[in-house]
Amino acid sequence: MTILSPTTHGDLGWRPARGFGFARGVALVPVALAELPRVAQAMPVAFSKSDRRWQALAVMGPIEGANVLVSREGKWRASYVPALLRVYPFRLVEPEALALWSNYTPEHEAGEGAQPFYKDGALAPWLQQTLTFLKTVQSGIGALHTPLAGLEAAGALVPWAGPKLEVPQPERALRGLFALDSERLSACDESHALNLFQAGHLRWLYAHLDSLHHTERFKALARDLVAPQGEAAGKPDKLDQVADVLATLAEEMGG
Repeated sequence: MTILSPTTHGDLGWRPARGFGFARGVALVPVALAELPRVAQAMPVAFSKSDRRWQALAVMGPIEGANVLVSREGKWRASYVPALLRVYPFRLVEPEALALWSNYTPEHEAGEGAQPFYKDGALAPWLQQTLTFLKTVQSGIGALHTPLAGLEAAGALVPWAGPKLEVPQPERALRGLFALDSERLSACDESHALNLFQAGHLRWLYAHLDSLHHTERFKALARDLVAPQGEAAGKPDKLDQVADVLATLAEEMGG
């Protein structure tokens, strides 16, 4: 990850991505509290810990390094794009600086279609807006820690293994993910449930539970990515086997 600076990037620029091919190898991405219900309408949302902080993650593929929501042509195949993917190639790093994705190479701003990182020694106006947006998203990601930590303490979060598919490469299986256990939530003391309700947390928690069924589509989405183009619908081949689908997908994604 490269942090932007006027000294290093003052005469360099970038250009907006054409499609979402850059996210083809991204299976998990953090989501903010405000966007979680919309994310949950399009893909599974699970929980995990990063640096001892709980967060919510959009799950976009059945194995690490594979995103089945990006088509062969780089088109997004879902009704919602997580916020952190909408501002590629930029990321927020602490304390409040912009950085580039590790696989992105800046261009000379004089290049056709390139936009400058800096103007008169300061971030270009559009990038100032991007920085503000990313700060808001990061704040929303952090807002999920306290309620999730409370649910962890109450024993209401349980390990979630992702789609129940045979994974040909165990080292690429999704790990460290958790889901809400509705029965354990119901068993929590009334004050805890009341606090969640009053804070407005039940809406996104139930949206999370409803989202988990999206994993049932992963096999079909993965098969569509790895099957030969022009293949007749319903034609039997080795890709009918889940393990073969995932093995081929991992190979296609550079695994």
